[in-house]
Amino acid sequence: MKEIIEGLKSLSKNLEKILKLLNKYGRIRENINENAYLAEKNLMEIIKTAETLPLFPLKTSLLSWIDSEKEALEKAKEDFRFSFGEALSELFAKEGKKIRGQYPTLRVGMYTIKLNFDFGEAVLYFGPEVEKLKAKIPLNPKSIYEAVRKADEGLKNERFEVKQFLNELYEAYERRLLLNKKATGDKLPVVEVLNEFVVMKQPQKFFVDPRKENFREYPRVKLSYFLYLLRNSNEINRGLRFYVATFDATPDKKSSIWIPDNEEGEGTYYSYVSFEAEGRKALF
Repeated sequence: MKEIIEGLKSLSKNLEKILKLLNKYGRIRENINENAYLAEKNLMEIIKTAETLPLFPLKTSLLSWIDSEKEALEKAKEDFRFSFGEALSELFAKEGKKIRGQYPTLRVGMYTIKLNFDFGEAVLYFGPEVEKLKAKIPLNPKSIYEAVRKADEGLKNERFEVKQFLNELYEAYERRLLLNKKATGDKLPVVEVLNEFVVMKQPQKFFVDPRKENFREYPRVKLSYFLYLLRNSNEINRGLRFYVATFDATPDKKSSIWIPDNEEGEGTYYSYVSFEAEGRKALF
């Protein structure tokens, strides 16, 4: 008697669960071309629960329906991947930008978009997956386009003055030379110089009360982009030299920084920087 009651309770619980999953699946399936991967994920839950049910006529019908849905979802996924790429390309084409690469990794301008169709989301990176900018972006063209546009505007709307940035970078370099007991012209780890630059840019209130809210942030992405603008400016910067990082140093953010070579996302990792004394005089 007890076993029968427990068995019926378990069956009732699983039937109630599968009913909820079927209702949820039905809502998702109403727009299957856009929700194919989400629908597949939900169908996997239905299958998992269906496997716990004892064999009876209705289960046979359920399993038969699941098989037909699998076929429908495979076609829907193919259609989604095709229409997704077209729609995303059209959005960026309006700004004169071209999508490069192939699923799951796409490139546009200085950015990389990593797609995860199984989870229905995307991750946005600066450069070739150098710095993560945003995760869990809904896998639809408009959301991804807006994420890239917002990141790009945030970067390019930053106030930047070549001469000022160059002078401050040189001052940070000189400070580090003193700390390391080296002479002008010697090379220093570029990350150390940039760290000194960030310290120099802090407001006085930070040094009086060094709390988080008093700290002025300088993300690596911003520094990387500023260095790109500096290297591509028309200003005389013959005294400035960057040294390409070894292969072993590139994954270590404490040892190198990636600087774009162009607006298409090509770039180089650098480990050291120096200002040549003679070249530096020509800057002023």
